[in-house]
Amino acid sequence: MQYTDKALEHFMNPRNVGEISDADGIGMIGSEECGDMIKVWIKIANQRLVDVKYKVFGCPAAIASCSMMTELAMGKHVDDACELTDNQVAEALGGLPAHKYHCSNLAASALHKAIMNYVFKSPAKINTAVVTTLVDNNASGNLKSEHGLSLWLEYQDKRVLFDIGQTDLILRNAETLGVNIANTDAVVISHGHYDHTGGLKAVLNIASQATLLLHPEALKPKFSRKDNKTKMIGIHDSTKEIIHTFADKGRVIWTEMPTEVFPGLFITSRIPRITDFEDVESSFFVDKNCRKVDTLPDDQAMFFDSPKGLVVILGCAHAGIVNTLHYIVKLSGEKRIYAVIGGMHLLNASAERIEYTIDAIRQYNIQKIGMAHCTGSKAVEKFKSAFPNECFVCHVGKRIEL
Repeated sequence: MQYTDKALEHFMNPRNVGEISDADGIGMIGSEECGDMIKVWIKIANQRLVDVKYKVFGCPAAIASCSMMTELAMGKHVDDACELTDNQVAEALGGLPAHKYHCSNLAASALHKAIMNYVFKSPAKINTAVVTTLVDNNASGNLKSEHGLSLWLEYQDKRVLFDIGQTDLILRNAETLGVNIANTDAVVISHGHYDHTGGLKAVLNIASQATLLLHPEALKPKFSRKDNKTKMIGIHDSTKEIIHTFADKGRVIWTEMPTEVFPGLFITSRIPRITDFEDVESSFFVDKNCRKVDTLPDDQAMFFDSPKGLVVILGCAHAGIVNTLHYIVKLSGEKRIYAVIGGMHLLNASAERIEYTIDAIRQYNIQKIGMAHCTGSKAVEKFKSAFPNECFVCHVGKRIEL
């Protein structure tokens, strides 16, 4: 496929090239595969993009994409600009050569990073938020446990469910704890494993007006193999049906890139793996013959800023808790991390990996470390020893004020 006339015209006569000296937000992105680099500057007034500038080191597709992105973004409300996708930019150009989509059409992603930079530079930060554990491997009193995770976030005037657990147990625990699932504004899925999605159909039947956010790779087949036994561990077909129904109604947001759930509350999307000690889990696969390892590209975390620093909420941290924290710091531009809550997937981690993890996160001086689900008792004890005043277990019913 050749470049379209529109793409060539934007390449030959690019719009809005340059910098903004007093920019409200700056974002930069690059492609490791081809070396293209894009930097975007934005100016915002009354929550609208009144100016967008960029500089590109790259090929015609990258230049044309940036030029078109500025035309599409200019004048939009910040929230609407966040919904602009790389595919929409390419479509506005009449398409791009197939081999250029993955390496050059990064313009909208750079724009999102600039918007995120603006949000985190804003002095208006959430003053209070509360996280309540609805599903976990551990429970006390008249609450029930199961292998899974679900966290209820009260964020400003919004109510967000982060993961669902593996059955409809979430509904019973929520009722016991006085949580009204019908008031859910958004449901965020950290990844496509059954122990985080199994109760989704039951929840969405009640929270029918909620918006569902998940990575499209979460719907792919997922299997595990242990002791020569293969098990399907992905999202059940009946659950996929209700997800598609919600998508048809426009109530699903596919988190293919960092996504703002509500003002100031973000999802990471896919997390880059850069550490050499947080290895890919070798027992997860994408085929029932268990020949192709599942790298879990759908694994994602949620985060927001507070006066004391970032608050990070984890599902299983399959990409590695250190990789996750490093990426969120990079995305937000905020170096302080106040709290980390959720599953850390250190259940089967070696003693060496746990020690490396502890050493790596010491740099952040985290004040609250809430461990849940797949963290594992061995890692919990190691963390408690290393951070005796900061660590606690997020059993069912645990309420954390932030």
